[in-house]
Amino acid sequence: MLTRFVRTQLIIFTIASIVGVSVMIFAYMKVPTLLGIGRLTVTLELPAAGGLYRFSNVTYRGVQIGKVMGVNLTENGAEATMSLDTSPKVPADLLAEVRSVSAVGEQYVELLPQTDSGPYLEDGSRISRDRATIPQEVGPMLDQLSALVDSIPSDRIPDLLDETFKALNGAGPDFQSLLDSASKVAGDANAVSDQTRQLIDDVGPLLDSQAESTEAIRTWARSLAGVTEQLVQNDPELRTVLQQGPGFAQEVSQLLTQIKPTLPILLANLTSVTQVLLTYNPALEQLLVIFPGIIAAQQSFGLPQNNPTGLPSGDFALTISDPVACTVGFLPPSQWRSPEDMTTVDTPDGLYCKLPQDSPISVRGARNYPCIEHPGKRAPTVELCNDPKGYQPLAIREHSLGPYPFDPNLVSQGVPVDERVDFQDRIYAPLQGTPLPPGAVPAGTPPVAPPPGAPAPATTPVPAGPPAPAAAPAAVAPPPPPGNSINGTPLPPVPPAAAEVPPSGGAVPAAPSAFGGNGTGGPSLAVAHYDPATGEYLTPDGRLERQTNSALRAPKSWQDLLPT
Repeated sequence: MLTRFVRTQLIIFTIASIVGVSVMIFAYMKVPTLLGIGRLTVTLELPAAGGLYRFSNVTYRGVQIGKVMGVNLTENGAEATMSLDTSPKVPADLLAEVRSVSAVGEQYVELLPQTDSGPYLEDGSRISRDRATIPQEVGPMLDQLSALVDSIPSDRIPDLLDETFKALNGAGPDFQSLLDSASKVAGDANAVSDQTRQLIDDVGPLLDSQAESTEAIRTWARSLAGVTEQLVQNDPELRTVLQQGPGFAQEVSQLLTQIKPTLPILLANLTSVTQVLLTYNPALEQLLVIFPGIIAAQQSFGLPQNNPTGLPSGDFALTISDPVACTVGFLPPSQWRSPEDMTTVDTPDGLYCKLPQDSPISVRGARNYPCIEHPGKRAPTVELCNDPKGYQPLAIREHSLGPYPFDPNLVSQGVPVDERVDFQDRIYAPLQGTPLPPGAVPAGTPPVAPPPGAPAPATTPVPAGPPAPAAAPAAVAPPPPPGNSINGTPLPPVPPAAAEVPPSGGAVPAAPSAFGGNGTGGPSLAVAHYDPATGEYLTPDGRLERQTNSALRAPKSWQDLLPT
């Protein structure tokens, strides 16, 4: 029978044993850590082991929060498995540095967070290799130091020590000042250690590039030596240039002062020329490529020395109206001048063959010019190249006999139509294959009665006598004799056409003056609006169109003319 005292002793001993075993298990043996209970397992990727070993400490801001449970080798370096406490939480955005307690002390892992907020490390997280650093190994440095010492002959070491003593003897204050200054510089450098480290890292690729271009640097140095040698040889000429240079600069300054009023105008004009060259750059390149071959081919038979007879060889042929000459789009016969008239006059604009582009007549005319900015499109002018409608022929076929087609271009410039045109019969040219002017109806078409209840169209009274003839520009030949439809018998009023689309913004449709049939014959002024934002514009016949390919392109410069 146990006494009360013995039972008390046993209870106290049991409690002490339990406490001791618990302390040994949890505090000394770290059994929960070994079992991973209440811990986070984080993997750290390293370029090398860096001296880490199992059970190395892991600190977070100087406080131990875990242990290294193992270090394993990988194909690209090493991998350390760390067991961390669940508290405090460690941000995932961090740097992991392997540090040493002292120069020869044990290694540990220091976690340096880059932020105070989440996300945080979780069980199974990995710290990438680019966010981990290891200390510089001491062994290679000691090996290099040993090699440096071994490079000094043993019999010269006393001389080295004597010379070192002479150099530093009595220089204690200076050496102390040097150390103080170095300490201050080191302190300032430590304040910008991150920037200094970044600078050193950035200098690495630069130094590597210099090492790779060693041969190029040697070549550059040899070339520079040749240049300097040439400068030495041309020393008298250089002295002459330096002596006469101020006078030359003064002359250039005076020249620039004299051309100051006109130079901006010249440069502004060159801007337009440069834009044209940029547009036609492919065509110019093709011309420069094929032109030498064409000249060489012509010289092969055109030069006398290339023929044994001493005469150039070649074939010549004379053809008459095969094919026939194009007259559609040019001045009508009533505007032709006498061959005896030798005066110089300006011709109207827009004179070129206006037949269809597939016509066999004048196939190399202006109507088949290729549009450089629109591949596959051909038109005589840049405006027609940019026009969605493109080139529209004036007539379908050549009119060998009969009146010339009605040309709005000539009429808008004050050139009377062919005197053979009879406006009373609505005959403007041969009936077949010639488009009629806007507003005109074919001959024999009955008039269209207005709808019931609609007001009758207002008509302008026609004067009994002929109206005053339109004054033609000085650049155009004089008008034909009286009797023409423009300067003779007044034109009858044109029947009202179908309802047109009302122009947007109150714009007046732009059309040649002769289209209205008012008999004045003089050009009129109208405005056509174009909206760059939507690409909408008003055509001369009053229809609203839209430019669909008006996307802005990258601006070009004179540098595009240079070969690449």
